[in-house]
Parts: sequence; structure tokens; C-alpha cells
Amino acid sequence: MPKGAGDVTNAEMALLCRQFGSLVHADINILEVLDTLRSQVDKAYLRDVIDHVRRDIEMGRTLATAFSRYPQTFSPFFVSMMRQGELEGELDKVLMTLAEHFESRLGSEVDPGRTRDGGVFDLESLMSALRYIFIWGFAFLSAICICAAAVWFAVNFGVFQSAWLAPYILLVSGVILLLGAVLFSRRAR
Repeated sequence: MPKGAGDVTNAEMALLCRQFGSLVHADINILEVLDTLRSQVDKAYLRDVIDHVRRDIEMGRTLATAFSRYPQTFSPFFVSMMRQGELEGELDKVLMTLAEHFESRLGSEVDPGRTRDGGVFDLESLMSALRYIFIWGFAFLSAICICAAAVWFAVNFGVFQSAWLAPYILLVSGVILLLGAVLFSRRAR
């Protein structure tokens, strides 16, 4: 994490958003956009933040998640607008809107929506961290159910009575859990 945040003024935020929006509108690769932004920013702290955001993007995080890690610089409003722009494929327009927002607040040096003291709870970051636990948890439970049903069938092979419905229930439960894990892992990407 970059140290020594200092105050990032609304003018600096407006300029950053406007440059970012122009580069995104030009259909330049997002990593190249971040490299260009880094070279255009005067403040060392913002260069460090952009470096960290670039690394987060390379690791597969969304822009909104990457920016949310710096609540002293990027307000929850900024992060939610970025998330919406990414979801709708209108990131360039959202960045221009953010630039106008910061330009309208040039009278105050720092946007009062930005906090100095701490983090912002971000559900997307939490779900990203827990995604693999859910996927492997479902897969593990389904494997246990399928194995238990297979053992039960092996022990009682050839015996089919109405009292032996439990292995079928385990088998169906295992298959359902396994399908749930597969569907959840596909949706999580």
C-alpha cells in the first residue's frame, strides 16, 4: 500500500478522471491506460496508487475493487460509479461524469465524501475472497455424498427394497451439489 497519501484535491481527481475517460474511450487496453495515467500524474502518491491498481487488475480484480482499496482517495460514490460503468460497459462515460462531478466541487479542496480513517466494506471483494471456499465446499460435499452412496450401493448390491431409498437420496443430493458447484464457479468468473 502506498504511504503518505496527503490530500488529493478535487482538481487532481477531475483531471485523473478526464484523462482516464479519454483513454478508455479510445479503446486502449486498460493496462496501457493505467501506464499512461501513471506517467501523466504529478503526485507521487497517485502514481503509487495507480501502480497498485494495475497490479490488482493483472490479478483479475475489477477496477472498482482495486480502487476501493484506497478509501482515503476514492470515495464510495466513486467506487460505485466505477462498478456501474464496468457492468454496463460505459466506463468512459462514467469517468467523464465523475470528472464533471469533481470539477463542480473545485471550491472545496478535498471531496468531503472521501474518508481519511478507514476502509469501506466491499461485498464484491468479500465474495471474490470466499468464491473458492464456496466452490470447493460444494464440490467436497458432493464428492462425499456420491462416495457414500456408492459405498452404500456396493454393500447392498442386488438388494432393492423401499427401505433402501437413502442411497438414492444421497446420490441425487451429491449430483445436485456438484452441479451447484459447477454453476457457481461458472457464474463467479
